This record gives sequence, structure tokens and C-alpha cells, in this order.
Amino acid sequence: MKHLVISHGDKGGVGKSIFSMLAVEFGLFSGRNVAIVEGDTKIGDVKARYEDVVSVLSVNLDKSGKDAENAIATLFSHLEALQSDFVVMNLPANSHKAIDAYAEIIAPVAQELGLQICVAWMIGRESSSATLANESAICQLADRKMAVVNRHESDFDRDYYWFTAPQYREEWVASGGLTGEIPELASRVGARVKEYQGQSFASLAGPESPLFIVERQIIKHWLQKSWQWSVIPLLEGE
Repeated sequence: MKHLVISHGDKGGVGKSIFSMLAVEFGLFSGRNVAIVEGDTKIGDVKARYEDVVSVLSVNLDKSGKDAENAIATLFSHLEALQSDFVVMNLPANSHKAIDAYAEIIAPVAQELGLQICVAWMIGRESSSATLANESAICQLADRKMAVVNRHESDFDRDYYWFTAPQYREEWVASGGLTGEIPELASRVGARVKEYQGQSFASLAGPESPLFIVERQIIKHWLQKSWQWSVIPLLEGE
């Protein structure tokens, strides 16, 4: 099965890049032919970590109108030529102007390429994050969708409108949406990971890692939990 994994959310700082990285790591771990679309060209943190590991296409998806249409044409032409079986698309804030506005083009193109669309909608704390989840056109047309809470934001449900106003979560689930979480990575270890931008999480958790053994084990445990709670259910629909 070929997959197009889209890390969406429309707000900055909700964990889109982290989910993209987790998906890339799982694809590599599973032996897939992984490609990345870095749509957040201003920050570019997913590209920075994996550009020496897998094929990365940088396309600015913070566009609207014909500029957005041209960007989408560019990236899908590239994907058609590349023939990857596991594509991870990291979106910038405000990407609804491109991805949701042109979802009716993206969905049939992905289908013809044999790619199942799996959208992770990253849940932020504010009300707009909860409401936009159910309005996203690409989520509506996706083969599978999951609302993902990044626990780096908070350990407490009461800090999220998604939980305090449960009607939005209930609507999501009723429409076939899944729910998942990314557990928080210890801040000390997270800081250490950021020091090594050009290395995958798996390499930092491996025997040749420059990190301490305990830090490697914490990363390995975090990866496994993150995959179990979010990436694998999104890909497999469980």
C-alpha cells in the first residue's frame, strides 16, 4: 500500500513538523521508499533533518489562488516522476489556502498515483483548531484522518478546547475520524536532539549515536510510543 501522509493543522506550533518526522522515521523503519514534501519553507526543520537521508522537495505551500495551484502542480509532477511509495507532506501554518482550497484536485491525483491519503490534523489549544478540523476539505476527502494531540503543548486536557468543548471531537469521530496522541519527550533529551539537526531520530537512538545511552533509550521509547499512539493507527485505520 502506498501512502501520502499529510501533517496538517493550519496553526503554527501545534506539532506538524514533529508528526512529519515521526512518520518519516516509521517509513524508514518499515523499509519504505520515503520522500518528503517540505511545505514549510520558512522554517524547513523537516528538510534540515532528512535532506541527507531521503529525497526532499521544498515547495512553499503558504500560498493562495493561482500561486497555490502552481505549487500543487509542481509537487505532484515531482511525486509522479519520483514514484515513492511513502510520501510525507509537512504543511506550514495557513496551508488551508492551498491544500484545502485545492483538495478536489489533490484527492483524485493521489488516487491515480495509487496513494492513500492519510491526514494528521494536529490539535492546538485554541478553539479555532477544533472548529477547523471539521471544516478541512482534505480531511473530508482523505482515506483516513486522525486528530492528534501533541502532549508537548500540555499534559492537561482542560487546556485544550478540543476536550472542554467535546462536540467538535464528537463530530470528528462521527465522521470517521480517529484520535491519537504524541507523548511528550523529556525536555533535556529534546534539547539534545535539536543539537543534531542532520541526523534522524533512529540514528540518535542507535549504537553510533553521540548521545548518552540513557538518552538513546528515552528516544527509542518515545518513538515506539508515538508510532503506537498515532502513526500506525493512521496508516492502518485501527
